[in-house]
Amino acid sequence: MKKFLKRRWHGIPVGIITVLVLVGVVAASYTFLSHTIEITVDEPLTIEYNLNGAYGGDALWHPLPDVDSLTIEGSAGDIFNIDLRINNRANSALTVTTTFAGDTYWFTLTGFPSGSIPASDGNDSNPEWSGPTSIKIHGDAPVGAYNVTLNFNRS
Repeated sequence: MKKFLKRRWHGIPVGIITVLVLVGVVAASYTFLSHTIEITVDEPLTIEYNLNGAYGGDALWHPLPDVDSLTIEGSAGDIFNIDLRINNRANSALTVTTTFAGDTYWFTLTGFPSGSIPASDGNDSNPEWSGPTSIKIHGDAPVGAYNVTLNFNRS
């Protein structure tokens, strides 16, 4: 062994060359294939609303993202009922919470989703969550136009 390590190849010790070759072979043996995978994530939740034919509505379900805003007109003390339904196309449950922003002081908003939405059962006409929601205008609300933003958050 000592005789082998003392040998030289073009002035370089054979032991160093051997170690470098072995390191190269070991490093090369771990990666035999490299492939890039492109992953696209789609929104799994679809939310639809129905005004039940009231307040100028047409009693049809509409995707919530199809409009930037929904206009409701009423007087102090009025309550507006809006049916919501959520389909979860994912194959696992997702948690949804609803937060409100804007001029919320003059309104009571109830029934909006907050909790786990089960995984899809494969039937889009059978939503995983549905429920009546309501927006009540407080009796002391001054006359005027107000903006309330609904934020649906998932995790």
